[in-house]
Amino acid sequence: MPKRRTIKTIGIAFNLKRDSRSDTQEEYDTLETIHAIRGELLRQGFKVVLLEQNGRFLRALLKADPDFVFNMSEGIGKSRSRESQVPCILESLGIPYSGSDPIALGIALDKYLTSRLLDSADIPVPLMYLVGSEREISALPDIFARSSSFVVKPRWEGSSKGVTHDSVVRDRASLRGKCRDIFSRYRQPAVIEAFLEREEITVGVYGNHPAVRLLGMMEIAPQNASDTLFLYSLENKRNWRTTVRYLPQDSLSPALRSSIQEYACKAFQALELRDIARIDFRVDKHGTPRIIDVNPLPGLSPVYSDLPILCNLNGKTYQTLIQSIVASAFKRYGFSMPKGNG
Repeated sequence: MPKRRTIKTIGIAFNLKRDSRSDTQEEYDTLETIHAIRGELLRQGFKVVLLEQNGRFLRALLKADPDFVFNMSEGIGKSRSRESQVPCILESLGIPYSGSDPIALGIALDKYLTSRLLDSADIPVPLMYLVGSEREISALPDIFARSSSFVVKPRWEGSSKGVTHDSVVRDRASLRGKCRDIFSRYRQPAVIEAFLEREEITVGVYGNHPAVRLLGMMEIAPQNASDTLFLYSLENKRNWRTTVRYLPQDSLSPALRSSIQEYACKAFQALELRDIARIDFRVDKHGTPRIIDVNPLPGLSPVYSDLPILCNLNGKTYQTLIQSIVASAFKRYGFSMPKGNG
């Protein structure tokens, strides 16, 4: 067996959030988040360099020459391939990195492609339509005969960009107006997804095929229990302290937890994800959990991101979360962790 390579220097690839007023940089990370991850990597015994994805990224990367990159970069621009930008650069230079490869990242960002692929793998997803023009909206069948309400989203955005308090529609006029808004603001098609009015649950998954495991799950519920049309919208995510309750997995029935675990792990493998992902579900009126989003670049703020919150609710520390990501990637490459770490 070849000797395992020891990694000494890790670069953190990221996009820095500088504008919090609009949702343009909603997926980007704050300095506080970057420093929190840096602190955990230093604690694990690595030297750490920060690599912001900007016009100087390639020069900084070549100068730093890291042994490994902890990838958090969401990409620059508005294309559906933007999350693949940094992994493509790293692969072209032969630099190992954490997380999924460019193809999996591109598919997962595209809600329509993700839904179609999961459906073909017999993993439950909501009823979904795709429209890219006024003509396609007019050509839709009587969709409200199949579901009383739909949520309208941009086809390839994350962090609830474009998902606002008025995204749930119940008639043709509202549907048309919301689709027009997506076309105008985001310059991309809109997905029209059946709105499931029961629980919303998010799940942390880590590892690599065939050893894929759960970090835990949690229910995302409204502070106001009478809010039957609760949507985990951009407004609710930003105001989570006053609008949202995060409930540990014990609040869910054993049967529901079992189904969610099965579908989450199956989805992780069907999409050929690596190392880490957060997978979001809504439960339909029959009690079936259906996947509404897959995020292979989950937020890692120790304060407000869903994945660290669900880990904490389920007895796992932030240190354990970051170490799990690194250990999964290292195992995949055949690298060894510093002594005293996983």
